[in-house]
Amino acid sequence: MDDVVELTGLPVASPICFMAALGLLRICTQDHGQDVQLSWSHHARLHGMDRTTLAALLSEHMRERSKALEFNFEVTDERGGRQPVTHLRTIQPQDYRAAVAACRGDARALGFLAGFATDTVVSDKGFVARTRLDFSSGQQKLMHDFRTLAADLDPKTKRPAFPLATRIERALYGGPYEERHTLGWDPVSLMTHAHQKEAPTDSATPGQPMTIWLAIEALPLHPVIPIEPQRARTTGFASASAYVWPQWSVPLTLNEVELLRHRPVETLHRLPDLSALWSSNVTSVGKYGFLLPATRTSCIRLHPETFAKEENAG
Repeated sequence: MDDVVELTGLPVASPICFMAALGLLRICTQDHGQDVQLSWSHHARLHGMDRTTLAALLSEHMRERSKALEFNFEVTDERGGRQPVTHLRTIQPQDYRAAVAACRGDARALGFLAGFATDTVVSDKGFVARTRLDFSSGQQKLMHDFRTLAADLDPKTKRPAFPLATRIERALYGGPYEERHTLGWDPVSLMTHAHQKEAPTDSATPGQPMTIWLAIEALPLHPVIPIEPQRARTTGFASASAYVWPQWSVPLTLNEVELLRHRPVETLHRLPDLSALWSSNVTSVGKYGFLLPATRTSCIRLHPETFAKEENAG
């Protein structure tokens, strides 16, 4: 496995870039059957593929991606009708179970559903417990935004703002940002809101569209897990207020990364081979959630008591 792609556009100190690297690994391995591995220096490193092959793979991957079942399952709307899902925060348990049944046999789709929510925990309003990575509120429509972004990145899209090849290049190796809502996952967009009066839905923020999409592709590696009858936790969160991720230098396969990512983050400091741990706290601007800039923590010094207490995710 001699080929190594230095993904200089995906620095380890960024939560959205960490998620994007995991999403890229999942796409290459699960969706396209490539024998690749992931490691980190100051940025992500993809082992087992060259740059040209990777660009072609991602371009092909985005064809018709907006129409995938995991982004288009039907739910009951406020009037009792049926329509493609627009929110994760208002899914009824019976609709979630019907979506799971419709995705039977589709490992990727089922992985996304596990990353979206769990019907084991139901909120006081009767909705399934959704991922902590869903920071949407108000008029924001997370699942609709997923479909819109995927369609914009489809190579068949006519007259896109920038060619897909350019967006792939910028995401993987760095480049100018566009105006794009980053779902609250990129601290760069938070820093712009700190000096604006407009709500996040009303003002333009900087974002890399392909980076955002690759991060979306990592949701199956962040399943929502019930931990008590009325409490759920999203994988990767030390509590409802801190997203935590490890840095490793030895190339790992997707299966190995899944095992590492699914481990409770409070126990990661016990692993001797990690280079570092990174943590990004959750904050809000008005009613909209964002991840704060990350801080680096030595594995030796990381202890569970450094994190906020578990909050009710229902």
